[in-house]
Amino acid sequence: MKELAKDIVEEMKIRFDSDFDTANKFLTEYLTKYDYLNSDRIIRCVIFLANNGIESFKSFLESAKNDPRDVIWWAEYENRESFDNNKRVRDFNKTFSENKTGTA
Repeated sequence: MKELAKDIVEEMKIRFDSDFDTANKFLTEYLTKYDYLNSDRIIRCVIFLANNGIESFKSFLESAKNDPRDVIWWAEYENRESFDNNKRVRDFNKTFSENKTGTA
């Protein structure tokens, strides 16, 4: 497993606060077991989607395990109901701060 990018660790600390160690443990388990999840983009998408704490985080990790494209689609695009009118509004190949400043 590669070392997590600095922005990922910082965002996890912000989002999970006192549950950071638990979130980090779950993430490490998934990344160790499922090497194809070792992508900053996928990890950022999962963290972005996990607005409701640890259970939400685990649920999105499980979704990413089943098909990483799902979490990318959910995190980066709006108007997903229509393939003709969907719009990419975030690019999690970039850091969280780059996405917050609107440079996606």
